[in-house]
Amino acid sequence: MQDCSSNQRKRWFNLQPADQNNASSPNPVAAGIDRETTSSVDDSDVVGREDDKENIVRMLIKQEITSVIAIYGLGGLGKTTLAQLAYNDNAVQKHFDLRVWICVSDHFNTTNLFTQILEHILNSTKPQSSTKQVLENALKEQLKGKKFLLVLDDVWTEEQVKWEDFATPLKNSGAIGSKIIVTCRSHDVALTVRARAEDIYQLKGLSDDECWNIIRRRAFCPGGLMTCSRLEEIGKEISTKCKGVPLVAKVLGGLLYTKKEETECRALQKAEIWNLTFEKEENYIIEVLKLSYNSLSPLLKSCFSYCAIFPKDYWIWKELLIQLWMAQGFLEASNTQGESTMEATKNKFGEIECFKMHDLVQDLAQSICKSECQILGEGNIMREDFSKCRHVSFMSPMKVEALDKAKKLRTFFDLKWDNGGALEVTEISTLFKFKLLRVLDLNGFKGYNFPSSSHCKLKHLRYLDLSYTNIESLPTWVSWLYHLQTLKLIKCGKLTELPEDLKNLKKLRHLLIDEYEKWKKMPQAMGELDQLQTLPIFVASEEDVGCGITILKNLNNLRGTLDIHCLCRVKEASLAKGANLSEKSNLRELRLHWDRHSPKGDEGDDSLVLKEHSFVGDDSVLEERSCIGGGVGGDDFLMLEVLRPHTNLQWLTIDCYGGVEFLAQVLSGSSLPNLVSMKLSNCNHCEHIPSFSELPQLESLEMKNMSIVKRIGGRGAWQSSYPRLKKLVLRSVPNLEEWFGAAAGTVLFPSLKSLVLTNVGGMGVVSITSSLITSLTSLQIEDCKELEFLQ
Repeated sequence: MQDCSSNQRKRWFNLQPADQNNASSPNPVAAGIDRETTSSVDDSDVVGREDDKENIVRMLIKQEITSVIAIYGLGGLGKTTLAQLAYNDNAVQKHFDLRVWICVSDHFNTTNLFTQILEHILNSTKPQSSTKQVLENALKEQLKGKKFLLVLDDVWTEEQVKWEDFATPLKNSGAIGSKIIVTCRSHDVALTVRARAEDIYQLKGLSDDECWNIIRRRAFCPGGLMTCSRLEEIGKEISTKCKGVPLVAKVLGGLLYTKKEETECRALQKAEIWNLTFEKEENYIIEVLKLSYNSLSPLLKSCFSYCAIFPKDYWIWKELLIQLWMAQGFLEASNTQGESTMEATKNKFGEIECFKMHDLVQDLAQSICKSECQILGEGNIMREDFSKCRHVSFMSPMKVEALDKAKKLRTFFDLKWDNGGALEVTEISTLFKFKLLRVLDLNGFKGYNFPSSSHCKLKHLRYLDLSYTNIESLPTWVSWLYHLQTLKLIKCGKLTELPEDLKNLKKLRHLLIDEYEKWKKMPQAMGELDQLQTLPIFVASEEDVGCGITILKNLNNLRGTLDIHCLCRVKEASLAKGANLSEKSNLRELRLHWDRHSPKGDEGDDSLVLKEHSFVGDDSVLEERSCIGGGVGGDDFLMLEVLRPHTNLQWLTIDCYGGVEFLAQVLSGSSLPNLVSMKLSNCNHCEHIPSFSELPQLESLEMKNMSIVKRIGGRGAWQSSYPRLKKLVLRSVPNLEEWFGAAAGTVLFPSLKSLVLTNVGGMGVVSITSSLITSLTSLQIEDCKELEFLQ
């Protein structure tokens, strides 16, 4: 994107990152978004709410009656934040047997709410029944005798009947002292939920000084302009315009951060908006937010306003949003070398994965887009004129005929993927008349028949999602979408092969597939997709020529995670070398699976000494050498050498490897200087495992189902310590005899926080635990029968 970092964009519009430990798990491939807000909060970023928090905590704990507490106030004041602070308070956590956080938003539906609460209690296990009475009975059973705290965030309903239908079963189920917190904007809603007068808490605005504190934190971030006292005076003056609303202060602080000259700051200080009057304070807030929008470049304005296709309180996955922006042509696509730079780095490695827009910011996006972006579904009024509509998303099944006048439609996005999709089977052909479509989401479509190539006019399509559909083969017209950038085929259970015509998709960047075990082979044509950046899995075939692992040779733009399966099918290590993994500098995670049920070779003889091949010199000359191996194990030994990844790799998984040992230089610090996580599993021929202590950045080490491993580390030589290792997991390593430790006086695991030992040899446990220090915060030991004590 143009001249701005992701941190700057977040500051402008107060985008809230998801906490991946607490958020319910959204589906990033299918819907890309999730309805739930989360209960987590960064209290270090909260200003001026200490007293409010103590008041709410007191109301929750001191009153030993079952009641509803309503927190109400102007949008943007921080009602959700206050509820989060109370919800996560230590005393509150100890006081209640069960805590549940649910985001309600515009549509108040008792059946949906019961389902969400049960999913939370059952740890995301979806209830089998969807009937209200069955759900109610199940919920009563879960709450019986428990003192619970339920937070309903962002409630709008003023219908007394709906509230009583929902709340009565809850009040009659839990133990005395259970509480329901409701956050809402109006006093009328507080009365609707039957909160007692003493339990209605009106959240007031912050002081000017507190607003200045928020502005200062953002405006004075590294890289901003505001570094001198005279600019502080401007900032303090602007803080008086916030009317006590933290959201306004955050946005204005982010806006000041982006200013390049003092004159720009003074222009904001003297903006005409400060002299206007508004009937509603929320209208004033929207206009202040618009100041930030007006300062964006034209491309960034387009990126922001496009977000109007997402409903309020939805989590938006960053990768999905980037793909949608890219499909609309909002992102610039080249650097000085002519290589693609449109996508951001994958987010698994410490980066934020998804965002939620504040509902007032969402209101701003909707007001800017007006009729161009529309969300259709339950609770929405269908407009008669769609002639100006360009982007539409569906929250419930709708008739495509409603869009007959939308001749310029560019986005058809389905938010109902988990319930059969938005389209009826008979409507699929109708959809293909929208010739200007850039984004087509058919996620969850239950039909089988798609229009033939001759009827497909979608030549401008950039983004196509066919996930969770019944397709048995890729529709022929897909191979003629020359501009296609993103193709998603997740959970297409009947799709087992991709066509060779895939080579026509020269601009394809993201190909999302899963369920490796169903794929017969990868098409040779995939090797021609040299712009491909996302390929979650690759399945090696048994063919030595044409369709083998050499398909990966020219796919050097792959980034993020690559999961290679069925390496046991590769007959020669020379073919594995053709994968060219050492040139894929953008890969951060590599998973190598041999996927064999038995570690033995075809003849079942583990004692063979095999003739094998290795590569000598830059010209890859083959020379024969002998190495100890078993069945295919010797081939695995060499294959691991030629599959050596790029030095940028951070996460490595090796599964079902058949060699009797690992080549030390492949897993050394010089080969993998940036590796932070190593996982070994089902390597059932290995007696000896390298220590991995030479990996300078290693933070996590896991070994599972290593049935004959006896020693870790070099015999007869002390190992260096593991200076950064925080997590060590050993599961089913029953014959481990010794982990060769550090020299006398050196602590082997100085930074270890978590240790898990399950079915580990007794002496092996002793050699590990004798090197532990007080840094350990979590210890789990199970089924270690020979262990009698810890030193």
